[in-house]
Amino acid sequence: MQYLEIMLIYFFIGCLWAIWLEGFTTRNLEDPYNRPWVNGERVIHIFFWPATLAVFLYSFFRDLFEK
Repeated sequence: MQYLEIMLIYFFIGCLWAIWLEGFTTRNLEDPYNRPWVNGERVIHIFFWPATLAVFLYSFFRDLFEK
């Protein structure tokens, strides 16, 4: 039962991350990058959220402190 709980928590965090990131990108990026996502993009961000979160944070802080 413990493995199932861990998997569900991982999936839940991935869903939250994908929902937030899709909203952020569609509101803040310029055309053509501000388009709604396709399901493949959502699946990648749900299941590989630690990697995509790390890339997002790295890019965000790099751009923030670059100026």
